[in-house]
Amino acid sequence: MTTAIAQPQAAAAHATTPPVIELRLVTKTYGAGAAAVQALRGVDLRIAAGEFVAVMGPSGSGKSTCMNIIGCLDVPTSGAYFFEGVDVGALSREQRALLRRHYLGFVFQGYNLLNRTSALENVELPLVYRGLAPSARRARALGALAAVGLAAWAHHTPGELSGASSSGSRWRARSSPSRP
Repeated sequence: MTTAIAQPQAAAAHATTPPVIELRLVTKTYGAGAAAVQALRGVDLRIAAGEFVAVMGPSGSGKSTCMNIIGCLDVPTSGAYFFEGVDVGALSREQRALLRRHYLGFVFQGYNLLNRTSALENVELPLVYRGLAPSARRARALGALAAVGLAAWAHHTPGELSGASSSGSRWRARSSPSRP
């Protein structure tokens, strides 16, 4: 790959910086005995800062299970999950909740938007859970809407937006004010 040759300093820095997210031989088994279902089998994954990643696969391939582990909603049966070099498996339930609240953001397939709430309020919602002051929430949410070209639509509900404006690519604004 020419990137490593063209930017050796960046490649060297990347090699010494831990990935933001790293899964090492992660497995997840639900049930026991004859009823056991192995949802994940030895998953290895590295995501560096600034990377955008899509988790894709057929139904039943473990996508949701993997995302639940990355999102600190579930824990692996075996293997290890590291967030910025910290072993997430060694964190308490409360510490995992704080990690999720302050550092992780998801854009869901169904968008999970509140239909009777403005675009601005929908984007502000994750910041309410972080305890940000209303003025700080509003400023971040307006910035996120502007970043995806929806600033003019801030006071419209999702139903009032065109198909393109309410698409998932535009609703990334919902996770971006948290700066995950």
